Amino acid sequence: MVKKLLFGLCCLFCADLYAADDLCNQYKKIPDVNVLRENGGVKIQSSNDDLWPKGGYVNVMPFGSFAPKISYVFNGKYYCVFLDSVDAKIGFKDFEVVIDKKYKKDSCEYNAILEHENHHIADSRKALDSVFQDVDVALHNISNDIMPIYVENVDNVPIAFETIQNKIVDDVRLKNLVEKFKKQQENDASILDGTEDEKIKKCIENKVNDAFERYFKSKKK
Repeated sequence: MVKKLLFGLCCLFCADLYAADDLCNQYKKIPDVNVLRENGGVKIQSSNDDLWPKGGYVNVMPFGSFAPKISYVFNGKYYCVFLDSVDAKIGFKDFEVVIDKKYKKDSCEYNAILEHENHHIADSRKALDSVFQDVDVALHNISNDIMPIYVENVDNVPIAFETIQNKIVDDVRLKNLVEKFKKQQENDASILDGTEDEKIKKCIENKVNDAFERYFKSKKK
């Protein structure tokens, strides 16, 4: 509903909203672009659910936020709206590791599951490593490519701002890098989950061996 309303407003005022021409080109500037990385912390909690066969999982929550700032110039007849700066944050919210509560903290299984999920976290951060510099460069280039926008009415300055914001988040250069990150992350997770965890197997073998040892000791009594 909101999207349709905004689209309607854009159409209503499109006669007053123009791409930059000679009227506004003089106000073009190189925007200040600051890209910060968020690695996210790690939170560990127990689950009441039976998480067999893996015994645990991790919630990975990547995010990106873009906060453009605009400036405008009024010459007595019209407004020139231009991109002044962009503050961006890219990375992860806190990772949430969930482990089946039947595995006590610091037990063999608990530690093996935790190590497995930490591997997922490390792989996710490496996937971000592989694209972060390219995202930084892309955001600088995208922001610098945005030309000032000419509007005749002060009420259309917010629409110009939204147009500028959409030019950033909808740019194919940025979308391609996001897709590259997602594919790398999904591939790494699939490979890790597709391999048998030798450490968890070892925990089970040790338990079985202990059970046999206790059994035969009891028989000798």
